[in-house]
Amino acid sequence: MQSILITGASRGIGAATALALAKPGTRLTLAARNRSALETVAAQVTATGAECIVAPCDVTDPVQVSETVAIAAGAGRLDVVVHSVGGALVAPLEALSLAEWEAHLRTQLTSLFLVAQMAVARMDRGGLLINIASVAARQAFPGWSAYVAAKHGALGFAAAIREELRPRGIRVCSILPAATNTAIWDAIPGEWARDNMLQPADVAAAIAAVVALPPYVTVEDLTIGHVVGRL
Repeated sequence: MQSILITGASRGIGAATALALAKPGTRLTLAARNRSALETVAAQVTATGAECIVAPCDVTDPVQVSETVAIAAGAGRLDVVVHSVGGALVAPLEALSLAEWEAHLRTQLTSLFLVAQMAVARMDRGGLLINIASVAARQAFPGWSAYVAAKHGALGFAAAIREELRPRGIRVCSILPAATNTAIWDAIPGEWARDNMLQPADVAAAIAAVVALPPYVTVEDLTIGHVVGRL
């Protein structure tokens, strides 16, 4: 049975990925802070015939991450981890407080370190760690300095551990979606053409395609965009 851990699985890309990967013969562990929202997603996952475990977790807390990884691995090993965290901090440089900066980097970057460090200890050859980054990992946007810094850092971190883990046969993939219609935009001032954005299911379909590849095939960085004027 394939063992899969998805963080940020209560909504957005994480929830869509859970549904895209759910099928008989898989055991999905869904992690996020909101138990009620996780249980809603879990009900849809189990309807496909997959096994599902709900594991409320704050991915910035090393104790909770360790416990969640242990639950996901069970008595065996972890095959796939998809790390998906939402949220953006949008503010001019002069308006950013140190506390906001540090909290955002902890959510976006330190969480990846914690999940990766603990998950790969439970992986064998062919294991797959996927991090949901953003096109902001390679581009810069005014007012998004904390978010851009975190995503650039996450891309570099993933690239470094990829080379470290390559001899063990563990694969590391960064997914870089363009703007995606998730709840992140609810808290960002401005008018956003959300119908013209990628949808979470679009990103999830690409992730499912990566997961379906043979264990000797690695996709390192995958940028997902959309055709301008597609609607």
